[in-house]
Amino acid sequence: MIVRNVMTEDVTTVSPDDTLQRAYEIINTKRYDCLPVMADRLVGIIQLTDIYEACMKEGRQAALPRKVKEVMVPDPVTVEPTDLLETAAKKMFQHDVPLLPVVEGDQLVGVINEHDIFKAFADLLGVDSGTIRLTLVVPDRRGQLACIGEIIRDAGMTIRNLATFRSSILDQYQIIVRVETSASRPLVELLEQHGYKVLHVQED
Repeated sequence: MIVRNVMTEDVTTVSPDDTLQRAYEIINTKRYDCLPVMADRLVGIIQLTDIYEACMKEGRQAALPRKVKEVMVPDPVTVEPTDLLETAAKKMFQHDVPLLPVVEGDQLVGVINEHDIFKAFADLLGVDSGTIRLTLVVPDRRGQLACIGEIIRDAGMTIRNLATFRSSILDQYQIIVRVETSASRPLVELLEQHGYKVLHVQED
């Protein structure tokens, strides 16, 4: 999945010469954490925390009439529409920002925020998909996913979502698989007969 699939294209911005009062009102109304700052191009972002810090240092009456350009974060971290979703998530984590502007050349074409990423990963994991979720522990050996897939296929069931995570136990992985089936017990028993440990079952 790439950034273009989940980004918000209808972007609200402020200019460098707008006041902190105006930026705060937009952020509060839209329930954003920050806003891109646009002149003829993207020149910064203004975060709610930046406004709060200015008010705490100077008092609201002195801080809110100030210009956005005096407080904004210049040259913000950005992503492109074709970047992978995990690239955006990594940049947000590394730079501790709740939103990334999405740019194509000098053009701002969208934004992606934490909510967009959480929703995308929930979709990738099949949350609220009406499927049965199984968590399995498997050894770190080649061919394990193929074997599990064959067991589920031969049982006449369909895998809808799948994810793998390294276990805290050495040489083991946890696999989360979402399967279309009306009953989980026969599948759990079948997997256990083939030597797989099923840690958890959840039926949506």
